[in-house]
Amino acid sequence: MTSANMDVINQSVKAFKQLDIDDRLAAMALIYQDVASAVPAEVGNASEVSGLVAKIQELSPERQVDALRDLLPASRNDQNETTLDPNPSKALTELVSGGNTVPTSEYGSLKTESKLAFWYQLAQKLGHGVVGIPSDYSPSAQVSELLSSLRSLDTEQKLNFLTQIV
Repeated sequence: MTSANMDVINQSVKAFKQLDIDDRLAAMALIYQDVASAVPAEVGNASEVSGLVAKIQELSPERQVDALRDLLPASRNDQNETTLDPNPSKALTELVSGGNTVPTSEYGSLKTESKLAFWYQLAQKLGHGVVGIPSDYSPSAQVSELLSSLRSLDTEQKLNFLTQIV
């Protein structure tokens, strides 16, 4: 890989980490749509993430977005935290019943390849079991700039970028 391409990847990672969380989610979805056909089968079919994907799918669309927001931040110090509904009465019900929670520790304990598989499997289900990007969504200038810079990279380099942001 040339140093110019590494510079593009490093600058893209930095730009991604500066996006707000919703722009990060949208950028991830759009990038995965772009590289989906090139993701190695063993990554896309990683069975160890299927349970976590299923937990996301069990949530309401609003809760799916909240759960994904909690999983995506670049650095986590709260790996034993569990995502609960922001509505206090619903959160209390979830705590008592133990249902509809997504353990961030489960995601945090995954290896990078498994995290790639997790996001890949979610991207495959966008709009079909996992909340999709709204049809009226228009990427911010920062997301558009990031996607534009990534277009110059080949698929392997895009996957290198993804390994650095998951």
